[in-house]
Amino acid sequence: MLAATLLGAAEMNATAQVRILPLGDSDTSSFAPHSSYRYWLWHRLVDAGFNVDFVGSQHSVVGGVPANADFDQDHEGHPGWATPDVLENINSIAAATQPDIVLIDLGANDVISGVPLETTTENFILIIQRLRAVNPQVTILLAQTPPFEGQDKVAMRLLRRAIRSVAKRENTRESRVYVVNLFGGFSVKKDTFDGMHPDESGEQKIAKRFFKVLRRVLRRLR
Repeated sequence: MLAATLLGAAEMNATAQVRILPLGDSDTSSFAPHSSYRYWLWHRLVDAGFNVDFVGSQHSVVGGVPANADFDQDHEGHPGWATPDVLENINSIAAATQPDIVLIDLGANDVISGVPLETTTENFILIIQRLRAVNPQVTILLAQTPPFEGQDKVAMRLLRRAIRSVAKRENTRESRVYVVNLFGGFSVKKDTFDGMHPDESGEQKIAKRFFKVLRRVLRRLR
């Protein structure tokens, strides 16, 4: 069983690290010189006493280095990726990273590129199932993606509904699936640097939402 901790530092060192895979598109990768939500989330987790290891084949951010580099920068975020891209690569990603917890932030590019909602929904289910093939007890945090400039509001609303439906359907006692609401309280005008990608305030809002759920998950995994 996974070992996470809210114990003291000495006890924490004796527990296994929890492997967390940030998986998604450019909101996960981010672009230099921005630090990505991963920076703020990692510090929240460490400051709370959790022993975690971010995993993934990618490192740093796209196009250079982040303004804040003092964090575990491993991730699996790829600009432009939609659910078909992740599904195509998820077997090798899961085998290479062996995650205990996966943070999935996908779907916006499905809407932008016109992937049918039924296909997106099925892809989410298959991604979860293939992660479970590697770790039957994997915990999934399935994000309802933040808004962006020029979005199809109807399509995004339907996507959020589908994500909630997938989480409810796929949630099991052995492998929990949680919904993380990243769109509530997120301002395209105030929380992005280009109308689409999170700036520092947007990154912090995303990190806060993920942390709120992760904190509960990690406590239960003790």
